[in-house]
Amino acid sequence: MGTALKALQMLDLFSNSRPEIGLSQFARLSGHNKATVLRHLRALEEFGLVEQNPHSKTYAVGPAALRLASLREIARPNIESARQKMHEAMQKTGESLHLSLLEKGVLQTALVVETTKHSVRVSLNPGEAIPLNATASGMCILGYGPAELLEQIGKQPQHKFTETTLTDPDQILARVADVRDAGWACSKGSYEDGVFGFATPFFGIDQVAIGTIAVAIPETRATDDRRPAVLTELSSLSRDLTAIFGGQAPDSFPTAFH
Repeated sequence: MGTALKALQMLDLFSNSRPEIGLSQFARLSGHNKATVLRHLRALEEFGLVEQNPHSKTYAVGPAALRLASLREIARPNIESARQKMHEAMQKTGESLHLSLLEKGVLQTALVVETTKHSVRVSLNPGEAIPLNATASGMCILGYGPAELLEQIGKQPQHKFTETTLTDPDQILARVADVRDAGWACSKGSYEDGVFGFATPFFGIDQVAIGTIAVAIPETRATDDRRPAVLTELSSLSRDLTAIFGGQAPDSFPTAFH
């Protein structure tokens, strides 16, 4: 692995819950010694990809990363188009939505549109990793994403977040099979007590899911009479987002959700 790539991998250690990182913490998280980490950080700092707080001596993402993100959005305005579609769906459902993207085998929240209708709502943080075995989004990406994700389920233990979290590989495979038939998934408090999630995938050019779009609902509002409206919006969003990201859904993917 090249030195430049190792340095760039340091950027993956930043997250919404960890926006600033010190040298010692970088060393622990990366598994490298401090001298190596410092060399990488100085290279990233030279190009503006990280910057150091002069008082705390911690590092944060630098201005060059923001400039590159802006340039990408100008070249491929996927996220802004997706935000507009999500905002329209939020107004129709009255609930918060979150879009997650698959990157290097990890499903992460990329965009959140929160409802303005209710004071009690479900909030998620951009950059938050989504557990595949415990969420509706995770089940969708297992069903329609790269095959190796599903293959890994039986090879490593699954974390149990609540009493309803699926950890048995056979049960997870059975749920994924149901998702493939339906085109959407539902989670009932399996990641966080009292939170219901409804999700569906959207696809890339190779007809493999590259992300998911989900509606998050507090248990008190997750009534059966609200489900048709939510599924209608998810079905529409799946088609819209697949088009926005230049993809194509497989022929087996349902054209309408029931």
